[in-house]
Amino acid sequence: MKLYSIRPALLLISLLAMTSMDAQETFKPFKTPVESAIQHNKSIQNAMLENQKVVLDQQAVKGKSLPHLSVNALYGYLHTGVDVDIPARTLPITGITLFEESAKGNFSTHAFASGLTATQVIFSGLQISNGQKALEQKYKAQTLLTEASYDALAQEIITSFDQLMLLKEVDLLINDSERRLQKEHQKVIKAIENGVAIPYDRDKIKLAMLELESKRAEVQSNRELLYFKLEELTGLASEELEKIDYTLEVMLLTDDAMAMNRKELQALEASQKAYEYLLKKEKGAQLPQVFAFGNLSYLNAFNARTTLKDVANLGDVTLKTNHVQLAPAYGVGVGLRWSIFDGKAHHTAIEKAKIDLQINENKLEDTREKLNLLQRKTKSDYDLGLKKIAVHQQQMIIAKNNLHLASRQFEEGLLDVTERLAAENEYYKQSLSYYNQILNQRLAATELLKANGNLYQTIIR
Repeated sequence: MKLYSIRPALLLISLLAMTSMDAQETFKPFKTPVESAIQHNKSIQNAMLENQKVVLDQQAVKGKSLPHLSVNALYGYLHTGVDVDIPARTLPITGITLFEESAKGNFSTHAFASGLTATQVIFSGLQISNGQKALEQKYKAQTLLTEASYDALAQEIITSFDQLMLLKEVDLLINDSERRLQKEHQKVIKAIENGVAIPYDRDKIKLAMLELESKRAEVQSNRELLYFKLEELTGLASEELEKIDYTLEVMLLTDDAMAMNRKELQALEASQKAYEYLLKKEKGAQLPQVFAFGNLSYLNAFNARTTLKDVANLGDVTLKTNHVQLAPAYGVGVGLRWSIFDGKAHHTAIEKAKIDLQINENKLEDTREKLNLLQRKTKSDYDLGLKKIAVHQQQMIIAKNNLHLASRQFEEGLLDVTERLAAENEYYKQSLSYYNQILNQRLAATELLKANGNLYQTIIR
């Protein structure tokens, strides 16, 4: 049985047997560049910084349940006019009547006061605890969304390296074709000298060799661009990136690849819990708030002066004090704050929280349905990629056999140079198509892992 008569199904079985590798070994070359890319990526860094804001919000909410202490101190000068109307009094012996009319004058004093006040929330209607739990779930959701971007970045790096390995295979194809054409070129030159060939044959081969040189230059240009792209993605030097080398082979996945582990889905589930706690928090705002308070203060009014002018029978009366001091003055107690009517502010907040909860629930269900569909599609593409490889491998084998046959017939003069070069081009084309299909299959495999949220975890495992 000739090779090109083997059925694709048999080739697929053979292919799977030869290329079956542990997934950890398959992804081992990408671990360092992927981890470096995540550390280097500015968008991921900014997302992590945004997460730190949520941590600070958590600390701020937690602080509301702790005692609040404040110190106040003030100094001032007070001056005011006074109008004193004291009930009239008649002295029993002299018969003199005092305070027949109101007395007018002024009052002035210097004053200094200071105090220490402490307050602490005893019961907040569970707003503080529910607010903390909501922020915990929000932080979890944002962290998961940040991690969700890891898979896309990892796939971009793997695809770039796969393209580099494809270029390496193209180099080998070009070198093989060039070696064969160089051999044919020498034969044609001798044949021209012996008069059994014409310069046209020589020029046709020379033209084919020049086309190979053009392809080689194009490959080198693409290689430089890919390394530059990887430098930008990973922050690693090209010398370190060039050390990564592997064979472009079929990427086979285990059943674990089909386990749904999408971070976006988990983030929406965490957001759902966060909205549930927010709703409880808003409902708790309708309950009374209880708080404890304490105050310790000091007051000193000094150099106080009161002047009453034209007091009947007394004339101007001036009263002075060196100081009036209150210290220590303290008070402790428990307070209650209950908002009975707030213009429907609580009711509106509760309704908005319910709407946000429903919106997120709809997003969760919609995302779950779309991810299930994506899971099936990527699995189908992965299976199709494996089947296509068997077909392309068979086409490459047939093209190689035809090339070998064409070379022998050309040596024997049964084929002209055009047909010989056509066989060469066909083999190059089919070989390149085969390696491109391997590249596509590996892309389908990483797409399947990414669709299920397992690509990054598989790499760093």
